[in-house]
Amino acid sequence: MADCRFFPFLILMLLIFQTLLTAHATSTFLKSLKLKSNGKKLRILVPDFSTFPNLVQLTIDPRTNESGVSGFCWDVFNAAFNALDHGVGIEIIPYPYKDGRSYNDLIDKVSLKEYDAAIGDITITANRSLYVDFTLPFTDLGTGTIARDAKKSIWIFLDPLSADLWITSACFFLFLGFVIWFIEHRTNEEFQGSACQQIGTTLWFAFSTIVYSHREKLQSNLSRFVVTVWVFVVLVLTSSYTATLSSLLTIQQIGMKEIEVGLQGASPLRGAVFKNLNFKIEELYTHEAYSKALTNGNVDAIIDEILYVKTILAMYPGSHFSLIATASTTNGFGFVFQKGSPMAGEMSTQIAKMREDGTLKALEDKWLKRQSTVMSKDFSSPSPKILNLYGFRGLFLISSVSMALALSVSMVRCIFRGNFYVKVKMQLWRYILQRDVEVHVHDRV
Repeated sequence: MADCRFFPFLILMLLIFQTLLTAHATSTFLKSLKLKSNGKKLRILVPDFSTFPNLVQLTIDPRTNESGVSGFCWDVFNAAFNALDHGVGIEIIPYPYKDGRSYNDLIDKVSLKEYDAAIGDITITANRSLYVDFTLPFTDLGTGTIARDAKKSIWIFLDPLSADLWITSACFFLFLGFVIWFIEHRTNEEFQGSACQQIGTTLWFAFSTIVYSHREKLQSNLSRFVVTVWVFVVLVLTSSYTATLSSLLTIQQIGMKEIEVGLQGASPLRGAVFKNLNFKIEELYTHEAYSKALTNGNVDAIIDEILYVKTILAMYPGSHFSLIATASTTNGFGFVFQKGSPMAGEMSTQIAKMREDGTLKALEDKWLKRQSTVMSKDFSSPSPKILNLYGFRGLFLISSVSMALALSVSMVRCIFRGNFYVKVKMQLWRYILQRDVEVHVHDRV
């Protein structure tokens, strides 16, 4: 009897569920029927100023004079739209470039209901979403940073320091050896011996300070003072050298201060990426400009939507560029529909299915991983940023002053010590002569 009480409740729940399913099916049918009964095709606006043909490119059929589209964005849209099977045709309408025209103008056209939708490399932003409906993003989210690969050479270990810094460092090592020898050789047996032994010991001691492996014991406090200051200089120099060499042996590291960054001229990333960063920005408008700017060294890196970066890497496989960083600062690309259009939700569902079943990945591989034209090698590769003498002049000044001071004090000591010895000898000889005279006088008496 208790089970029978719940039977009407179960029947009621089933009726409600059936009603919801029927309402959803009816709604979808009515939306599809509305599209068909309009008797017109979907008017799709396509930008004719996209500079990445792998993503979207307009074509004109010479026989029918009708516009067509190719590229990754179009293939994704076409696959998702065909899966809906609404039986509605598509009319491609080019949106040509004019001075001052941007993607925001394209958004305005759809917002004002002049066109039903827009496709292309259109970034989803919060402001644009106030006026139109976007589908789910069909690309990776965020931005990517692309830069030149590290320079490869058997002499790359010389690149971190400039020639003047190498020469200055070598001269200071030799000067250090001379100062230590001058101070120590008169009293320290380790710095004595034949001329060859003294030269060898001095050079060994000076250059062994690079790895702090000098074993000779210093007896003079002046020597210890000079070596202490010099070891600090060597520590700073070797640390800087190691850091610079590491960056040259790997991907060029992009700092966040005063670097030259390339950015697509029509990109909405300026506020999202560079809001609080001190970047020098150079606007670039074509994939050829991207390649040339990186190769010539006009920019240190280019920051753009990840899909643009992947496109550059696919179009220039032999150009020694690499994706070195990513950041989730943008929402990716999406298709644009009028505000309240049922197509936005339906297309989003299909995009989600395509991502799950691997269709999106297959289309991306088709357009963004194929080998294309190798970049011309006519451009000269820029010199790497290296450490120079100007940046270390303070350290060398401190070291040179300490060496000069110690050498001066040692020389003064030698002079005074020599005069002291002369005086002592003179007094000793006087004493001896005086005693000798006294002895002779005493003998005569």
